[in-house]
Amino acid sequence: MLAPTTPIALERCCRSCDRAQRETRLERLLQYLDDLDDLYGALRLVAERLRRVAWFAGCCFLLAGLVASGVLLALSEPPLGLAMALLLFLALLYRAVTQPSLEISR
Repeated sequence: MLAPTTPIALERCCRSCDRAQRETRLERLLQYLDDLDDLYGALRLVAERLRRVAWFAGCCFLLAGLVASGVLLALSEPPLGLAMALLLFLALLYRAVTQPSLEISR
């Protein structure tokens, strides 16, 4: 293609170049925003995994503390230890009864 020689053709050529540069800049901006969105999603996934691990560790420590306190209570005061063991057993029974059953569909 020959280079534009008239002022009108030259102006049209510059407009199309400006438009192409603006579209390129806009595409870059959108790509950066997409990358930021992906980074935010990845960080939220890591945060969710850490939250689950922390929740599990807290439950394990709570359970271990409950067991240790029950053993110490049973050693120091046997009737209170028996009462605590019965309450824990009743809590387990209640959970087993109220929890929805797992049905395997055939």
